[in-house]
Amino acid sequence: MGLFDFFKKNKRGEPEDDELYHDDKEDRWEAPEPTPEPEPQTYIPPQPPLYDEPVQKPEGWPVMEPVSITEKVMQFLQEHTHEEIELAASSATSEGMKAFQEKDFERARGFFQLGSELGDHKAQALLGSMYIQGYEVPRDLAVGRAWLRRSAEQGNRQAAEMLAKYVGESEPIAEEMYESAKRFMDTDRRTGLYYLSRAADMGMSRAQYEYGIILIREEDDEPHGVELVKRAAFGGYSRAMTYLGNAYLKGDAVPQSTSIALEWYEQAVRKNDPEAQLALGTLYAKGIAAPPDAETTVRLLTMAADAGLSEARELLQQMFSPQSAADNGSPAPKE
Repeated sequence: MGLFDFFKKNKRGEPEDDELYHDDKEDRWEAPEPTPEPEPQTYIPPQPPLYDEPVQKPEGWPVMEPVSITEKVMQFLQEHTHEEIELAASSATSEGMKAFQEKDFERARGFFQLGSELGDHKAQALLGSMYIQGYEVPRDLAVGRAWLRRSAEQGNRQAAEMLAKYVGESEPIAEEMYESAKRFMDTDRRTGLYYLSRAADMGMSRAQYEYGIILIREEDDEPHGVELVKRAAFGGYSRAMTYLGNAYLKGDAVPQSTSIALEWYEQAVRKNDPEAQLALGTLYAKGIAAPPDAETTVRLLTMAADAGLSEARELLQQMFSPQSAADNGSPAPKE
């Protein structure tokens, strides 16, 4: 019997084994039948939603939490009253605690997952703690902290205390995941991609960008890849900003918009990204976008050239060639 089978209401004419309520008994929740060999359950965080423009990161930008409500739970929430939902959530949490005490940790995690999705703050705290501590489940700070945060928001003091204890810990764990990805990428690409995706899930901008590019170019998953690149860009990663500038300029995977492209280039230039310096300087030099002044164009291309970009050097030489200077009235370069 599945997790949801024992939440069904009694309906006259249906087999008694599939009933939650019985005419000759008090209303109660029945525990699910034990499964001799339960199939392993892996919690896969959902993909982040698309961000809306503008380019500027809005004040109070929300933290992306790797938690979601499954379709079955969503349907249950829509079809039952608030009281029935609370009873189902409380029952799932109780069954999870029983399974935990019996050391059936996989079954316990399943009940805590169900109770958490139904909104029970105790289940959310327990599930978050299991992931935070890696207690009989793969340690996952991103998932654990997300559930603890939801529990704390409902007033669960223990969840708030544990959340405070682990604030800031995801960064070094993400670094470990990223380094593991780099080690495995050449020898075991599947494992390398797994670690890279986990580092991206934990909020590492560099991992989000690199994994996003792989999804776009190699895995034929352009929408997800663009979403990850956007997350990296909003997180301050300059290469992601430059990539989005190129994408918006060409209309590649996103709606074409020169104005948005310029915004992304400007953001990346502030972080001294040579590719962005070259791209923005080129747009100014070719008259596709109006620069603040001629010196800005030269300064951008010079910085890109000093960073080793030959295209920037060639463009500077063209700008200051005798013919170009005569045609445009450009000043001779200063010694």
